[in-house]
Amino acid sequence: MRAGFFAQLTADERESLLGLLTTRHLSRGGALFRQGDRPEGLYLVVSGSVKLIQSSCHGRDVIMELLFPGDFCGALCTAECTPYSLSAICLEDVEAGFVQRIRFQEASLRHPGLFLKATAVCREKMQIQREMAVGLAVESADQRAARALLNLAARLGEMHPWGLSLRMPLDRQGFAEMIGTTTETAIRIFSRFRRKGYLVESADGTMTLPDLQVLQALTQTDASEWLEQFRGSQASSH
Repeated sequence: MRAGFFAQLTADERESLLGLLTTRHLSRGGALFRQGDRPEGLYLVVSGSVKLIQSSCHGRDVIMELLFPGDFCGALCTAECTPYSLSAICLEDVEAGFVQRIRFQEASLRHPGLFLKATAVCREKMQIQREMAVGLAVESADQRAARALLNLAARLGEMHPWGLSLRMPLDRQGFAEMIGTTTETAIRIFSRFRRKGYLVESADGTMTLPDLQVLQALTQTDASEWLEQFRGSQASSH
């Protein structure tokens, strides 16, 4: 399991939280919770992957974040007793640890650092989600696609002499939901990126990004910031 949030906890905080977890198994397409539901508690992804989506009044879904083993969700809503702001939908069969709201609150009273660290991570995630929302308004589809690929690479990628390789966790429709466009547009973007040499796709589902600087230039971001994100992600996975 990726260390992630748990790497920030003291031994006592970690032991207290793990002692409260009960296991839940969900099939692909199942929901840990749905947008607008009253908070039951928080979830820790043990295996599988989950997409956090926000639905508009027009029925359009946008993926705000992907969760992988070691990630948690629902902590801020659980702590503040506010309805879930997103839906958490399983991209594949998922095993998740669940902590009831009242149990998490009791643990937070015994270990204030647990609450402070959990909410800090949640607010950082909210900031990223706000930046994504701004990107949907002001960036081109190609820019949003490049940014999404870099974010996925930071989480899932492995560096090789020939580029950075990763297993794409989303199909074209899912990627379209992540960058706020149609499936047809996402297909055209991937075709264009392949033609320009921005990415290479293998038959086994592996994607390689040969030149990260090209994608970084397309997103108009600082390469050093992405490298810091990538190194931090790699360090937390060991």
